[in-house]
Amino acid sequence: MATEGAARAYVLGMAGKTCDRGTAEDEARGTAPETACAAGRTPPARAAARRTVAVERLGPGDHACLWFGAQEERWALRAAFATGGLVRGERVMLFTGPGTAEAETLDRLASLGVPVGGGRVEVVREEPGYVPGRGFDPAARMAYWERAAEDASARGFTGLRLAGDMGWASEPDVDRGELAAYEVALTTALAELGTTALCEYDRAGPDREPILAAHPLDVPPAPGTLHERRSGDVLLLAGDADRADRPAFERAVRRPGLAAVDLTGLAFVDAYSVRVLLGTGLRLRCTAGQARLLALCGAADGIVEVRTG
Repeated sequence: MATEGAARAYVLGMAGKTCDRGTAEDEARGTAPETACAAGRTPPARAAARRTVAVERLGPGDHACLWFGAQEERWALRAAFATGGLVRGERVMLFTGPGTAEAETLDRLASLGVPVGGGRVEVVREEPGYVPGRGFDPAARMAYWERAAEDASARGFTGLRLAGDMGWASEPDVDRGELAAYEVALTTALAELGTTALCEYDRAGPDREPILAAHPLDVPPAPGTLHERRSGDVLLLAGDADRADRPAFERAVRRPGLAAVDLTGLAFVDAYSVRVLLGTGLRLRCTAGQARLLALCGAADGIVEVRTG
């Protein structure tokens, strides 16, 4: 398969066998990978610029981070994530850790409308690659995902979808730098495997930024809500743009200094919100499906930019 030997390659990379030069800015700061290797340090983890997307928008190859707070919101996101996989015909595996019983997991998901009967959702209580007292083995964890993906394919599933409680990562025998480097490497492995992964980290846990930066995607903390973030003169939206969030939506898209709105992170946008967007005159970055809705609502030529990535 395309990722054969990925676990071995990961070990070599982390041992300093493969080091690129990095950027000029990295070299000036002494943080370029080859500089770190020469000094005997683990190269700093680097990931692509992060985007926020609705959990319903996650698909094959996506690697997202969930910083959860309230347990009710966490379970709602798990349910939406699992449902998305079942609709696609994927093998769905939820890694809840030893503290949550399988029956409790299935009961909670069922109460949120997930069709868990017939073993369609697998609940796994082990923590691949981590043994208390012995620490974290990134290569073993990577190899576990490879085997799970191979098994999913052999059993006729269209793909593999994983959600994992990362509570073990806060234990004192887990090196946070090594963990962040593993998360960066995992992004490439998931893309090659066509596997979707959602890593669940407690919002109250330590060292949030390095772990968040190691993920290319993150999801809003609750499904069905609107999330906004500004990057220069571009407004990035995620979640749902509907009647429940109209005041916040209108305030966001009418802020001064904006040149474009990125809609690709939205799972849902209603016709009213589209009309508001068209009235702003801003450029609109969107998916192919969103572009069709914009065209039906009278979007002018030249303001719509379809994104496929």
